[in-house]
Amino acid sequence: MGLSFVIFAITVAGLVLRLLGARGDLWLDEIWSFVLLEPITSVDQIFWHINHDNNHFLNSIYLYLVGPDVSPVLQRGLSIALGAATIVTAGVAAAARGRSTAVATALLFATSYPMVHYGSEARGYAGLVLFTVLSVTFLERRLDQRDSGIAFAVMVLLGFLSHLTMMETIAVLVVWTGWLVWRRTGSLGTTNTEVGLIFTSSFMAVLPLAACVLVGRLLFGFRVGGASPFSVQAFATGYGGMIRYLFGLPSWIGDWVCIVAACGLVCACACIWRDRRASLYVIGVVGLPFLMAAAHLPNLEFPRYFLVSATFLLLWCGELLGRVFDSGGRYRLLAVTGLVAILIGNASSLLQFYQYGRGSYSMMVARVTQDGDTTYASNHDFHTGMVVDHFARQTGHRASLVKDYRICSDHPAWLILEDTADTQFPDIQPADCAVKYVRTDVTANWGLSGLRWALYRRQD
Repeated sequence: MGLSFVIFAITVAGLVLRLLGARGDLWLDEIWSFVLLEPITSVDQIFWHINHDNNHFLNSIYLYLVGPDVSPVLQRGLSIALGAATIVTAGVAAAARGRSTAVATALLFATSYPMVHYGSEARGYAGLVLFTVLSVTFLERRLDQRDSGIAFAVMVLLGFLSHLTMMETIAVLVVWTGWLVWRRTGSLGTTNTEVGLIFTSSFMAVLPLAACVLVGRLLFGFRVGGASPFSVQAFATGYGGMIRYLFGLPSWIGDWVCIVAACGLVCACACIWRDRRASLYVIGVVGLPFLMAAAHLPNLEFPRYFLVSATFLLLWCGELLGRVFDSGGRYRLLAVTGLVAILIGNASSLLQFYQYGRGSYSMMVARVTQDGDTTYASNHDFHTGMVVDHFARQTGHRASLVKDYRICSDHPAWLILEDTADTQFPDIQPADCAVKYVRTDVTANWGLSGLRWALYRRQD
């Protein structure tokens, strides 16, 4: 059976997994993109007028063109296409290291839960992963003098248009290129010169985009959806959680165990392999996350901020499995066993994702508005209001938000509590209020995205 056919079959399977993951309601961050697009009157304004960290340019252009009224699967269509393309790209890029490596790498990118999740969500992360893989491929061609650098520059630009986190990819590739040149020449001056020449075209390609963002920031400012302070525990939760999701590991394996094991294995392989890619994996999987921690970056409890490192980790794992398999004998059985274990873990994660998804909000909003226009209050006015407004428009009725300090005076008909840690969801009677709220419904979500809602109805 030809390698091309095997990669094609894996890609089709990965596409089906992403289509399954694209079902269900849009969640907060996807809806937020539509909210940011509402005042936009032309595509060019996406680049200089929105100026928000939830504005992922390529995704915003796509959503602007398809509109808010099509099905969620179509709204997530760009990410689905880019996610499927990543499977092909990763497999083809690994083919130079052998058939076994290509097949293992393609399978990992096709089935890994984070890749399926972000490859089926209307945001920019699918493009970030795809163009990270392509940037590595075309940079290697540039290093081997088999490419002028234009293709590499285009991949870098498309990566930034997908998500500004592409700067993490560029940081890794710059350090990696510098390391390779320095090892070859031993001259710091030559290293700086060659790195500058290699990345000049990429810098020039991204410069117009940077100018648009800068002009927009000067005119309208730049808004960030939210920022939480750095902590070592947040770092462990984010990176360890990403590694656990990446390979379908059970929840009882601790965050630091995942981090130490992944980084230790990558470093051990680098000592054994001693080839060009080995140093890339060390820089991307070990160096980048700990640089982020050393810089005390915010929001590191969210695994998605480690998606670039996750991409390098999957490339490394595919190469490791391929190398072990090609060693023959008992090593071949070891590689197959390891890959099967990962696939089983991924299947377990995907089944939970498909069962709970990113949450179910439309049915809850439909219940709130079933008797016509109504009122509600929430513990997260901005987030909840955005989601409720989106789905209320589909019902043809209006749900008006009552500020929490007016609950006792206005007696809203409903309460929607977001992200509460109380799993019992007891009935509520706000202090000093002559009204009681009874829980009527709870939403469920699983994985990397979604909101947990509890719906309460006023007891008259």
